[in-house]
Amino acid sequence: MMHLLNKIKSRIKNMCSAVKYKVGTSNTKNIVFILHSNNHKSGGDKVAYRQSEVISKLNVNGITGQILHPENPSFSHEWFDHEVNFKKNLQLDPNRDFVVIPEIWVLPHAKLLSDIGVKYAIYVQNGYLTNIPMLVGHTFEALNSAYSNASLILSISDDTTECIKLAFPGLETEIIRMYYSVDSEKFKIAQKKENLITFMPRKLSSHSKMILFFLKKALPKHWRIEAIDGLNEEGVRDILSRSKIFLSFSEFEGCPLPPVEAALSGNQVVGYTGEGAKEYWNLPMFTEVYCGDIRNYVKQILIKIEQLEQNPPIDFESINLLAKRYNTEAEITSVTQFVSAVNTLSDS
Repeated sequence: MMHLLNKIKSRIKNMCSAVKYKVGTSNTKNIVFILHSNNHKSGGDKVAYRQSEVISKLNVNGITGQILHPENPSFSHEWFDHEVNFKKNLQLDPNRDFVVIPEIWVLPHAKLLSDIGVKYAIYVQNGYLTNIPMLVGHTFEALNSAYSNASLILSISDDTTECIKLAFPGLETEIIRMYYSVDSEKFKIAQKKENLITFMPRKLSSHSKMILFFLKKALPKHWRIEAIDGLNEEGVRDILSRSKIFLSFSEFEGCPLPPVEAALSGNQVVGYTGEGAKEYWNLPMFTEVYCGDIRNYVKQILIKIEQLEQNPPIDFESINLLAKRYNTEAEITSVTQFVSAVNTLSDS
């Protein structure tokens, strides 16, 4: 966890210092998601982009959705496909604009917005990062005030909701549970699966290196392990379609996306839940290993290989349940609830 926190702290240390919001005017009610502007491949950004698109397509009472990268308004993520509308300036209309702040950016953005009378929501996509503002110099009092003054708090998972309630008791009525969607039609299962194990090396790399070390001689010769690194969305889908086992190294995450995508691609998923994924890890396709239990991790991989050597049928029942839980309908329902709440706030 400390390694993760240090990476995030270094990433956000100076990102807020030059941001100066101004009062502007807008013709329509507008929900603005503010996000960082670097090329880090964040599942959270992908979710925000997608939900901003959904808001515009829903067009509830004419409410639009936009993405704003306040450090660099011309920035756009290019590692996944999207059709978002971008806000190209820092002018916000208190009567029209409603801003969504990611949990790691709550401070000083909450105060900056409050100073010009703009209402905001806090989007907590990782309950274990709600203390990040304190690790870069802000006080708990300021953080607590920012949450207390938020019009709404968005939560990406059941686990995240419990984290919010534990850290900031009394705000339960402001919490809206959000769902992301995964297009199960895009995550295909190759006609002929390969004896391939995949993983993402950017997560807990020291753990994955130990796993690879201990598997050096234990892994059957006709099996291989391949890292998913530096690929775009299509490349990730391709390799997941061909692999049989996906190794999860999720560390304290709200509701990790890669294990879902791997399972939809017909992989057996072995590894860490990151806590937030426990809401879907109960399905038979998932095998939990406690974080840091390296020997058992290796053991479970070898057990899974032995089972797959018997050519069992793919668990389509689990795949269908997972696809239903994170389908477009579930996401649209949660986004509609959020937009309706914003509309009610605007009218009050």
